[in-house]
Amino acid sequence: MNGQLFYLAISLAGIAAMVGLCVVLFGRGIATLDPSVAEAEMGFEVPGFRPGAFVLSADSRAALIEDAAHHKLYLIAVRGDGYVIRPVSRASLKSAARDGASLALRFSDFTFPKAALAFADEQTARDWEAKLKAA
Repeated sequence: MNGQLFYLAISLAGIAAMVGLCVVLFGRGIATLDPSVAEAEMGFEVPGFRPGAFVLSADSRAALIEDAAHHKLYLIAVRGDGYVIRPVSRASLKSAARDGASLALRFSDFTFPKAALAFADEQTARDWEAKLKAA
């Protein structure tokens, strides 16, 4: 029994050392989002992308952006040091509920089931809610 606890302690110490080394070498980078970054990421992911209407959440962690070339809406959200991009359509969006200046989105994608966006004002949330329901 004591031998097993010893091996468990050694294993946990080794894992902690590896995590610590990764933090020291690579840092704890968190991506940021602004209109130019969102457009660049969308251009990389969506062939023929041409930016249209755009709104950034108040915390700069998510945005809704329109592809003017194909008349489609996309959600781009910060996840760690990268971005998640999801098309927003009737097939992919289960629901879009507005609560004041916030939008709560539920997707049919189990890898990214929901997103919450808080905007600077209620009118922006209302306008984008209408766009999402029309998508």
